[in-house]
Amino acid sequence: MIPILLVALVFYGLFPLVGAWRIRRSWARFRESARQALGFPEVDFSLLQTEDDLPSAPLRLTGTLEAFEGVDRLWIGNNKVSAAVSLRGVPVYFLDELPDTTGIGVDPPRKAEAASLGALPEGTQFLVSGSLVRDDRKLVHFAAGPDRNLLVLAFEGDPKTVLTRAISTGRPVVDLWNSWTPVSLGLGFLLLLILAYIELRPDGHRGSGLVGLALALLPATFFLPPGILFFYGFARLWGRARDQRARDDLAWAQERGPGRSSKATWCEAVSLLALVLGTLLNAGLLVVLLRLWIR
Repeated sequence: MIPILLVALVFYGLFPLVGAWRIRRSWARFRESARQALGFPEVDFSLLQTEDDLPSAPLRLTGTLEAFEGVDRLWIGNNKVSAAVSLRGVPVYFLDELPDTTGIGVDPPRKAEAASLGALPEGTQFLVSGSLVRDDRKLVHFAAGPDRNLLVLAFEGDPKTVLTRAISTGRPVVDLWNSWTPVSLGLGFLLLLILAYIELRPDGHRGSGLVGLALALLPATFFLPPGILFFYGFARLWGRARDQRARDDLAWAQERGPGRSSKATWCEAVSLLALVLGTLLNAGLLVVLLRLWIR
């Protein structure tokens, strides 16, 4: 029984939580980059043409896509200045124009790599925030480095609100569903199925085998009663927590000071409790049904 419970705990709980922590940290860095960019000055023509030392302070450039150079460099410009941007190792975030950037169900910016940007038309709006460097050709351009972050946003809508929109939408819809989750659930299902088969053999322990089989089938029951009521409650409360955190982040960015509240923390705690209760209810029901079915 103990190996079965450990496998369920690790693959159904621990790994998705680690994945949630990773993706939450990643989006927190994105929001912090956007918040810092609010205070950066716009780059000017003289800095791009200077032969003196470049400023160490980060700058930003808001403009439109002018051209691509190779597979990992593009040119962005406005009516005052045009600059190259190196996308080597840097993702591009796409931000849609939204009437309300807070609220349940608002998706985060879409993330893409440089190789997939070839279909973008000229005139696409961009905002770049980071440091200026010189390449081998002495060309001054924006680029990332070991100690230099580079934020690249392709966006629709008002350029004046792009950073605040990025801050308020820059978090995952449901942290627990991330790139680790489907792999972890699949491996957990296979391992639990094997353990259940071992226990259900004549020389095994039937009770442990039924528990293992029930836990293996558990992810397929999230939309079945009675757990679905708790899962619905989890989704609604988690959405409210995300909405509240978005409002807190926006207030923090606009006021240049802490704007955190405990409401989001409580909503997340209650939503997780609802998820656990729904999972336990469906697992218990599965065990009962399997006892009646498997003699």
